[in-house]
Amino acid sequence: MLKPAMAALALLAGTVSGTANETQGTHDPFDPRHYADHVHGNVTEVYVLGTAHLAQVEGFDPAALSALLDRLEALAPDVITIEALGPETIFLMQAYDARYDGAVGFFARAALEGVSLAGEETGLDMPQARVAVDQALAGWPDAPSASERRHLSALFAASGDINSALVQWLRLEPAGRVPGDGVTEALAALLERVSTSHNENVQIAVALAVRLGHERVYPADDHTASHLMGRVAGPMTAALETPEFASIFDHPVFTEAALEAEHWQSPAAMLAYFRRVNSPEHGQMDVEGQWQVMIDRAWPENAGRVRIAEWDTRNLRMAAHIREASADAVGGRVLSIVGAAHKPWLDAYLEMMTDMRSGDMLAVLD
Repeated sequence: MLKPAMAALALLAGTVSGTANETQGTHDPFDPRHYADHVHGNVTEVYVLGTAHLAQVEGFDPAALSALLDRLEALAPDVITIEALGPETIFLMQAYDARYDGAVGFFARAALEGVSLAGEETGLDMPQARVAVDQALAGWPDAPSASERRHLSALFAASGDINSALVQWLRLEPAGRVPGDGVTEALAALLERVSTSHNENVQIAVALAVRLGHERVYPADDHTASHLMGRVAGPMTAALETPEFASIFDHPVFTEAALEAEHWQSPAAMLAYFRRVNSPEHGQMDVEGQWQVMIDRAWPENAGRVRIAEWDTRNLRMAAHIREASADAVGGRVLSIVGAAHKPWLDAYLEMMTDMRSGDMLAVLD
């Protein structure tokens, strides 16, 4: 027998479709965006911030992010999503580790270390810790004690969300960042180490969450289609060593990126960089330089078509995770921080949601 909530969902799924044509127009093709005018209250605004992967930039100074963080703080998003694997995705990829050839260990190394350290101390496995996080946040006090913050940090770590564990850790006063309440000395050391990472998830998302008084960030990345690349990695690598395909890297999207790092040492220069890579013009250039080349020529063994299938799947699943997180910001603002190559795709996908609209990231940065 269906539980009441499931029965209600099944009932709605079976009856609402009968009136859709009356709302949208009998002969119009279905488009979720047509329903925006029927939203009760404000639509949810989603701002996608494209960025370089800052941990890969040699000599990058996180202090150069100050002007960017000031503008994002003024935006005051209610939810911040990041390009990191979430607990459920990590758990699934671990269960199918042979299929993914150990990829989860590469993409979620710090998260898995946190799971091991906090899980042993709390006695919770990842699914149990994930439920415990939800329960803790549902009854979260307005003024939590240092003990409550440490315990929630440990729960986040045990669930596989090391970035949200770090949010709780950094919201503690320095004197409160000590072992206890599920945080062992080893976990405390891990959190301190992660806090010094140049990764944009830490230096932008976590830093902004702490500024705004958020309790967490929302992991939204996905690599559950990464097994597709295992099929074509060999032929694609071989093709890129030939003159015909190696010329792909002459495109400005690659040549300009190699010249940018030297300009990232001041807040003004950093802000100028973010304005450039978040412009529609840069997005179009990136799509043409990185992704159109996957479909406009004959790759051996259809390697390009398989690569674009993996990319589309990843972006669609990321969009779904962002959409899910937006339920905690109904009528508010969502900030999604992703590698710049994802921005054009996520802007397009998220704009299609029935009660969401893409915000103007350039207006925020200006």
